[in-house]
Amino acid sequence: MKSKKIIALMTAVCAVVSASAISASAVSADQSSLESLGTEWTFELKNDPTYTVTIPSAVALSQNGTQVDITAENVANLDGQRVSVTIAGTDAYRNQMVLEGKDSKGMNKSLRYSITTAEGERIETNLTENAVGKELASFTEDGTVSFTVAPIIAPSSTKGVTYSGSMIYGIELVDVDAQ
Repeated sequence: MKSKKIIALMTAVCAVVSASAISASAVSADQSSLESLGTEWTFELKNDPTYTVTIPSAVALSQNGTQVDITAENVANLDGQRVSVTIAGTDAYRNQMVLEGKDSKGMNKSLRYSITTAEGERIETNLTENAVGKELASFTEDGTVSFTVAPIIAPSSTKGVTYSGSMIYGIELVDVDAQ
């Protein structure tokens, strides 16, 4: 009789150890069982992700291209995600990467520009394509990523014009493996 109690006790201990080691396992009892059943609960209330992204509000472009820095600080608690900075749009028609101005006669003039990412990818637009959604920087920790913006000067480009335009950025958390 004593050996049956020891076997029952050892079986119960093994069941409890197994249940606590694997959260998805279950215990059960039938009509002849004298054991009490229970569930152990766990929950982790995670910290919200934090980050601060800094992008210059104005940049004067040079003919040979100008470096633009995107900085991320206070990056923490991303939990398998990364901060993605993309092109969300421009102030030009159909989100084209175009600078606009007026010549001395008041005529509208435009000049395209391109972006070269830190990885060497050249981004520019044409009449059928825009750059919305293209990633410019990605962060999983504090840091700075630079890209270069350059005007595309064609022989037909009008000189003596101050061209201007703007670009809007998208900043969001995405899964680390998302492109």
